[in-house]
Amino acid sequence: MKAIVDLAVLTLTPVLYVLLLGGALLGLVIGVMLLVNSERVLRWNAALNRWYSTRQAFRKLDEPIDVKRFVYRWHRVVGVLVFAGAVFTLDVLAFSYQTGALVRAFRGLGNPALLNVLFEALRIVLIVGNIAGLLVAVVLCFRPSLLKGVEAVGDRQYSGRESLKTLEAMHYQPDEFARARPKVVGVLFTLGSLYTLFALGLVLF
Repeated sequence: MKAIVDLAVLTLTPVLYVLLLGGALLGLVIGVMLLVNSERVLRWNAALNRWYSTRQAFRKLDEPIDVKRFVYRWHRVVGVLVFAGAVFTLDVLAFSYQTGALVRAFRGLGNPALLNVLFEALRIVLIVGNIAGLLVAVVLCFRPSLLKGVEAVGDRQYSGRESLKTLEAMHYQPDEFARARPKVVGVLFTLGSLYTLFALGLVLF
């Protein structure tokens, strides 16, 4: 696990450095331009300022897909598949699940004793879930109508678009502040970019 983390750090650090360097250089150019010719920068901002709605992008993902008709039509086939999957998973949990190996693999993330408890708890939860899966499979095979009540309770739609609605509200305060005080924003951009470039230079050397 430590080797994977070290590899990720070695791979991502140069990429992050280049992104920070590019952002600082761009910020310096924008800051100087705001001090020299703020009207041009504000025109660029007006041309580039576009609103992209994530709610529109997620609309298709929010459309419910009804599989009940398929499940009830082929309930025996679905029940057999669920039963086979649950039996296979229980076999793995009973004979191939090795808590010690998992603890050794993730020992860099925390206390081994705590990791052992967490992995054992996960094993128990999975076993209970698969036993419930066996019962559901039997019901699907022989009496699928018994699941109607459970289905009525659990069949709920959760919309990601609704939860993101507050994040979709547009806030114009930064643009208004920049238009009202372009020189102040230019000074802040310039100083912040110079500081970032200086800090990155120290890291590099």
